[in-house]
Amino acid sequence: MSHTFRYRACAFAALALSGSAAHAQVHELGRDLPFHTIALTTGASTTSVDPLNAILTNAHLAGLSNEGISYGATGYFSIDRTMIGFDAGETTFGEEGLNSGRTDAMYSVQVLLTASYAVVSTGRIAVFPTLGAGFGRVNVTLRDRSGGVGGAQPNFADVASTPGFESSLSGDHLLLSFGAGSDYLILRDRRDDFGIVFGVRAGYMFAPNRTSWTRASQRVDGGPDVSATGPFLRLVIGIGGR
Repeated sequence: MSHTFRYRACAFAALALSGSAAHAQVHELGRDLPFHTIALTTGASTTSVDPLNAILTNAHLAGLSNEGISYGATGYFSIDRTMIGFDAGETTFGEEGLNSGRTDAMYSVQVLLTASYAVVSTGRIAVFPTLGAGFGRVNVTLRDRSGGVGGAQPNFADVASTPGFESSLSGDHLLLSFGAGSDYLILRDRRDDFGIVFGVRAGYMFAPNRTSWTRASQRVDGGPDVSATGPFLRLVIGIGGR
């Protein structure tokens, strides 16, 4: 074997080893960055329903609860420490009724795009503040066993007084949120890049505009300023990886 061939073989082996070491080093450095996540959420939310309950009780309907159970989905894609994602959920506030056969129920929907920054990232743990922007909807369903029909161009109080067998009113508004979250990635092996994520989210949602109400695509005037807003706390479980 010639000396030239030996030199070339040694040089090639050295380059291969250095390349492998560099790739491993970059891979290890990447483990300190946040992971990507998609997960299901569940928890509790509260909102102010006093303006709505004032109309409902005057119309001989039961007042609604301001505490609801939330469920939905969340996720984000990480670019270095920046995390771009979404948060979508529905909150049910239950159904209330009176002996007269008149019942009412409410739920809300929230859909937001989110932006976060990992202030703490250890590869398996990420802690981050979050800002979100999107839209929300509140749906109020009124029922009366005795029937009756509201006016052709009613206001909210008219519908509450004579909802018919069932009337569904929807209120739309913009939605902003701020809060914080933390996720923990569980791996079978430290060399794995994919695993189970457990986490928590907490924050506050608020509406920058007044809620606009409709019934079957028909505008309803005089509606209460009630929106899918308030503090929230949610548990997170899903999958994550790099």
